[in-house]
Amino acid sequence: MTTETQLGNSCPIECVYCYLFLYVISGDVNTIYVLLLAVHPEPIAFYPLNVTYKAAEKENRQLSGILGDVAITRGPYNQPGGAYMFYGTVSSNIEFANEGDLDTRFSITLMCWVQPGGQDGLIFSYGISGYTICMKIEHSRFFNRIVKRSFQTLTPIITAELLPAGKWVHVAASYDHNTGNNSLYINGHLRASQNIGTGYQIATATQKVRMGVKEGDSYFKGKIAEMKFYNFALNEAQIQTSIRQGS
Repeated sequence: MTTETQLGNSCPIECVYCYLFLYVISGDVNTIYVLLLAVHPEPIAFYPLNVTYKAAEKENRQLSGILGDVAITRGPYNQPGGAYMFYGTVSSNIEFANEGDLDTRFSITLMCWVQPGGQDGLIFSYGISGYTICMKIEHSRFFNRIVKRSFQTLTPIITAELLPAGKWVHVAASYDHNTGNNSLYINGHLRASQNIGTGYQIATATQKVRMGVKEGDSYFKGKIAEMKFYNFALNEAQIQTSIRQGS
């Protein structure tokens, strides 16, 4: 049984802290570590996408990405060199090889900072064409789609809230294998959720993943920073913690 199944989103954070206190007293170090991960899970990959790391993963756990026609620009905290600019063209993308390390298989959370530039388009996609697990901006709203490993597309969701052009916002999309909930968060707050079913594996085994561009889809124009991947469906409090733990 995995940590996610044991704790996951069904166990309140306060409850986990109570158990943590008891295990601190007992000195059970392994259980303490597991409980801490349940409260504040570690990403399986974190790409700061800034002048320091460029398209490299922060802890060198994954392969570095390949930069297309993108440029370093100011980030979400107005820091110089803190993000990448995407120009809304076919060549303006960042592509990553997926040798299995980004294959979350069951549950997932994807998140990043984004500043829309007035043109709808793809933020991130598992795969470079067809119907894929992806998050994007559609009709100026935040959109997410989950796809089964059999490549059966499930009902996508989209927020009612608009993402204004020229303004930084933090977006996160999660799918919980245990509950079936597909959820969207803006600036750490739940904005849309729909139950799309449980018990199946999701299509995260594609050999290539890409930001900014996907064949047959619109091309994103704007800025992106701090792309994170989790093999866990984070809840609202966990997402807010992850936002604070930026690069």
